[in-house]
Amino acid sequence: MKFLVLLYKEFLQFIRNRGLLLFTVYAFTLDIYLAATGIDLTLKNASFYAQDRDYSFLSRELISKFPPYYFNFKGYLMDDDQIDEVLLDDRAIGVIEIPQKFEKNIKEGKRLEVGVLVNGAEISSSYLFSAYAEQIIYSFLTGNFLRGGSWIEVRPRIFFNQNASSKVFMAYSELLTVITLFLLLLPAAAIVIEKERGNIEMLLVSPVPIEFFTIVKVIAMSVLVLIFTALALFFTVERLSGVPFHGREVDFLILTAAYAFTTTGLSLFIASISENMLQVSQLTILIMVPILYLSGSWTPIESMPKALQWLSHLSPLKYYINGALAVAIKGLPLEQVKGALFALIGEGALLFGLGNLFIRIKG
Repeated sequence: MKFLVLLYKEFLQFIRNRGLLLFTVYAFTLDIYLAATGIDLTLKNASFYAQDRDYSFLSRELISKFPPYYFNFKGYLMDDDQIDEVLLDDRAIGVIEIPQKFEKNIKEGKRLEVGVLVNGAEISSSYLFSAYAEQIIYSFLTGNFLRGGSWIEVRPRIFFNQNASSKVFMAYSELLTVITLFLLLLPAAAIVIEKERGNIEMLLVSPVPIEFFTIVKVIAMSVLVLIFTALALFFTVERLSGVPFHGREVDFLILTAAYAFTTTGLSLFIASISENMLQVSQLTILIMVPILYLSGSWTPIESMPKALQWLSHLSPLKYYINGALAVAIKGLPLEQVKGALFALIGEGALLFGLGNLFIRIKG
């Protein structure tokens, strides 16, 4: 009974904190929607020129393979000076350079080199332009080389996200980031508010152990995050943003509960060394940034230095991302991501124990 009364008190206190409530509602709705629909990592309407030194049918055919939705063909350039001019003036993201004897070398099966010159000042667009252009040129060339009397044809197949839509990744990536933020912030904020009001000293001399109050606050804030996660999943991600969810929602929420158990240990550490809400917000950012860097959400873990690859095993978000995206995008059941679930529970037991220890020492 005492537990339920304290739990109700925590829910009521959160609702009455209008600033924190509005921030939470915004983060789980508008923030995720903007990330899903406002950040598009696909190439669209990319301006480019071509320098055709061959003036043949196949050279014109190659340029025609660049689809208008993704590319905006501006015309042909006559000399090298014009290439420098359009790239320096940012009039184009790239230039396709077709060599002499292009058609003749194709028909004779000789080695070919097609130049793709990109404007490196626009790093994201130039990277996408280069990747798209290379794929188009490669498909065109392999489709026009005869090998043993048959055509070579490349047909890429994309699993799970057939349209290669960045909206799918951005929606779930932002959702997992928001969940991480509030699992670090809310439990620490609930405890530090008691410090600011001077209630923590009364708790220390009360017959009820301080760990009991700590666990109530952690559970209350974790339940709130789970409720907002469910609402964000059903409303913001699936309905508002139009991003499909292929797995079972209950599996996603079970993984989120395990992640909450892991992350609240770090939140208790933040609460133990913070004296006010300003320090809570600063320490939350300080701890959250390396968790994000080492999780593989921003850059593949395989491309990191060896030392950081080893350190990535300490990031609970790494296991949560692997499991949550497998459920949401691939539609895998919880049984097939139990490795991530067990890793979260194991790391959570350690972090939660250390967090309680810090609270007891600092309290």
